[in-house]
Amino acid sequence: MTPKTTREEHVSVIDSGKKVPKNMTSEIEKRIEEYVEACNDGNYQKAFNFLSADCRKYEYDDNVENFMEHVIDVTPTPRDYATQNYSNITLSDGTNVYIYEIKYFNSFIESGLSNSDYAFTSEKVTFYYDDENQLMMNVGDYIYHSDPDSISENEYLKVDIQDRRVDYKVETYQVLLTNRSQYTIVISDEQENEEVNLVLDNDVEEMRSMRELEHIVLAPGEAKTITVSFQKFVDDGDASKAIVFGHVRVMEKYSGTENIDQAVIDEEKNNSIAQMSVSVPIVNR
Repeated sequence: MTPKTTREEHVSVIDSGKKVPKNMTSEIEKRIEEYVEACNDGNYQKAFNFLSADCRKYEYDDNVENFMEHVIDVTPTPRDYATQNYSNITLSDGTNVYIYEIKYFNSFIESGLSNSDYAFTSEKVTFYYDDENQLMMNVGDYIYHSDPDSISENEYLKVDIQDRRVDYKVETYQVLLTNRSQYTIVISDEQENEEVNLVLDNDVEEMRSMRELEHIVLAPGEAKTITVSFQKFVDDGDASKAIVFGHVRVMEKYSGTENIDQAVIDEEKNNSIAQMSVSVPIVNR
């Protein structure tokens, strides 16, 4: 038994003018039914096998036990469910991705709740066809992964975006930073505003700040891989344009910031060898 809804199951909540193609709906319904049934039965390996290879790898490290933890978190006991097409997007390579929301809830009969009074958990689930026209399914808010291999460099610093992961409301990047100089390079130390930002490709080039501020400092000749993430909804209509390191400082002397007098910090900044902004374009999938 499912809660009543005034929405059509395969019509986007975000944009009612976008519908899932009719030739896909029955296959999607069947896949969701089989997936939830396997989860409810505790057959985690079977449910895991319904997911795309990318989802299994990048969301769960190809480990069914990691996936099991996700299922138990979302549906700790066998649940009924309801589905709703939430939004539909087209990637830059032409792949159409259909994003559904699955709501999991206790049986109305068992709980005694009415259609207007029920508690639920939910997750975003996506569907698309691969190059062999096979239906792929992702869960856990995972959307897709790509290898941008986008590089920007100058005499002091080389920045290489090596990995990009897109979840429903977060984008995460693996970035290799290489200090090509004999000086200390400060990427971020919370001494400036907008030190690391994601720039969106819209009229005002809106910027999103790094979700978790951290100190990123490179010793002379050091290469370091960092992970940066930004809050961004995949269906907000704006493509990600670039990552901008807005206040890179090449320092002859750098004492850090912890327990350091602000006058010393400011003096070292003013005596820096160079200060610059480095923008690295994002190759969109």
